[in-house]
Amino acid sequence: MSATLTPPSETSAPDDHGITAKPIVTPAPRQRRDAGEPLLPRSVARLIGFTLLAAWGALHWMQMLEPPEPGRAWLVVAVGLVAAGAMLAAGRLPTTRQRTLAAIAALIPIAALMLLAGRVADELVLPMGWSELAGGISRAIEDLPGIRVPYRGLDEWVRTAIPLGGSALVVLAAVLAFWPRRTKLGFPGFALLALMVLYVVPVVALIMEHEFWRGAAFTLLMVVFLRLEKLRRTDALAAGALALGATVVAFVAAPMLNRDQPWFDYETWAAETSTSKSTTFTWSHSYDGLNWPRDGRELLRVTAQRPAYWKAENLDIFDGEKWVRSRLGSTTPDIPEDDPRFLRRNTQEIKVSIRNLRTDRFITAGYAIDVDIPRLNDLPTLDGLYVAPRTLRRGDAYTATVYTPRPTENQRRRAGSEYDESLQEYTSIIAAEGNLTGAPRNFLQFPFFGRDPDDIFTREGTFGDAPGLIQSAGLARTYALARQLADGADTPEEYVQRVLSYLGDTENFTYSETPPPEAGTLDGFLFDARQGYCQQYSGAMALLLRMAGIPARVATGFSTGATDTKTGEYVVRDFDAHSWVEAYYPGYGWVTFDPTPAASPARSQPADAIARTGGLTGSVPSTPADALSERGGGIPIAAESRPWWHYGLVVIALAGLAAAAVAGLRRWRRGAPPALSELERALKRARRQPAPGTTLHALERSFQQHTPAAAGYVKALRESRYRDEPARPTRAQRRGLRSELGRGGGVTGRLRAWWALPPR
Repeated sequence: MSATLTPPSETSAPDDHGITAKPIVTPAPRQRRDAGEPLLPRSVARLIGFTLLAAWGALHWMQMLEPPEPGRAWLVVAVGLVAAGAMLAAGRLPTTRQRTLAAIAALIPIAALMLLAGRVADELVLPMGWSELAGGISRAIEDLPGIRVPYRGLDEWVRTAIPLGGSALVVLAAVLAFWPRRTKLGFPGFALLALMVLYVVPVVALIMEHEFWRGAAFTLLMVVFLRLEKLRRTDALAAGALALGATVVAFVAAPMLNRDQPWFDYETWAAETSTSKSTTFTWSHSYDGLNWPRDGRELLRVTAQRPAYWKAENLDIFDGEKWVRSRLGSTTPDIPEDDPRFLRRNTQEIKVSIRNLRTDRFITAGYAIDVDIPRLNDLPTLDGLYVAPRTLRRGDAYTATVYTPRPTENQRRRAGSEYDESLQEYTSIIAAEGNLTGAPRNFLQFPFFGRDPDDIFTREGTFGDAPGLIQSAGLARTYALARQLADGADTPEEYVQRVLSYLGDTENFTYSETPPPEAGTLDGFLFDARQGYCQQYSGAMALLLRMAGIPARVATGFSTGATDTKTGEYVVRDFDAHSWVEAYYPGYGWVTFDPTPAASPARSQPADAIARTGGLTGSVPSTPADALSERGGGIPIAAESRPWWHYGLVVIALAGLAAAAVAGLRRWRRGAPPALSELERALKRARRQPAPGTTLHALERSFQQHTPAAAGYVKALRESRYRDEPARPTRAQRRGLRSELGRGGGVTGRLRAWWALPPR
């Protein structure tokens, strides 16, 4: 018996017991001479089928980008062919172990080529870039369920993740299809599954023409991939006719199977699934308690040169109860034109990527000069905001040019109070007569700072009854406080700082997201409750500024957020939703002030952001809070980077699990190996192969001299060959055979015997 276990002849002489000894392996049946030769060698036929199917799927996959990238599709196919060639080359090595090791070693350069073909930057392919690559790809994968395809956005990670997915599928299919095995070539079934995903995903996600033709072509390519290597020369013509007939039948059946309604409405299902985690905000003020989402969900990522507050809405009217938005803006000169250098220093371009947020407004900062989003027309307002033509949601990305002035304290003091008359509306409020619902409302316009404070105008142009209107509106105490703080203030800046100091007195005011009922009005917040959240603080400050004749408004949106130290992006979560104040300074425009205490979640800025800016302009002096301890209950801002070799261990573990699963599946499919095959394999592994033509009886006699139990194992196999029942050697006989296999080999031989015949 040799390694191939081929018997010397089909018949053997009788053994000592008068029984004809059969060879260990039954000869294979003769091939039929009329079966015909294969049309192509197996490897060549499979390579042809793989190339056609991979190219078909990759060309469709790359249409999920706008503009499409067919050139990248061919590059991905080329990398797949390189992977297939590497696997075929490894399969030419003499031993199974060498073939497996060579195939595993080839996976490293193949993976690098896969990343490069998938649009990954060169520097991220190296180990030091793996952490950034893993973080970016994971964020892009989170966005993929909700994006529109073909993808027209600017998010580079999404534009990388889409082609990288196609590249990974092609390479995975190539490795599976041509992986060197002992007697077979690869795992064509698993490879076909990867290629099916490569084609089906874009077909489902995109709206394409001639769907039936595409499906028919894909079906034929699958048949080529699976059956071309098994096609005989004599059957080629019949196979072609059968394929043509099946196509004709499909053409006839397709109209009958077509329905007006889909069998499964996957588009509706995907839309409902993708939007279930998105958050929508209502920005108008409400002082009954903070009801914004606060579960730490990531909403935005912003790339900017300098941190800022990311604005969603301007609330420009106090309606007697709360701050709301009432118009699209005015003709106020929001951008200074007399100091180009200051304008350039305070203008920047930001890039915003929408995560789990749904909004009808572009999230920008300060005064938005321009917004650029591919394939969409944005509508600018007159107060530095932009309206989206549709609801923005996860996966949308755009750039915006914004003006965020940060004048110094001296510049603000020198700005003066020469306001443009168009700003008069920003010193106005609406006062309700009494607290009854539906009570008459009166328009009150306060004079600019520095003018006669008693010149309060109503809509009719009179001012004699203004104090009475303020009293009936329940704002008499607030107006008296404004007059008190303005007494002796020489400049608007001095008054602004007095208001900030008043609200920043922690002995009198505390932050609370569930304030008492008295905080339901701004007057009650200032004098009764003295507890509230960002809406009370910003609303009260803006009201005090307007009563003193300083143009002011409330802005809402998000605070700066936390800094991702790997990417330099500002990560904005739902607990960063915020409300602040903008006051107008001649020559500079709208300047941001934040009276909310620093202990609030939205004010807990990352230390690096505050250090780079020196804090927000005119904000209450405070020590930067620890972002991890005060932001949303300790939610991590950026995950700690792991050493690159951690990812290697994960890959190895996953590969081991996959190999074990495949081996288990193969074992389950073919059942437990026969005892005779197990004996042949054990002899080969232990390097104890008998001479060619050795029978079971001869092998039994050779074992009898040293290890009778091993001889009993072989005898049980020999006797079972003449019965219609499987061999059942005892455990003692199995141990004896293991001992015989390791005899004379020392420690190495015994270890090899355990590997050759493991216990069970």
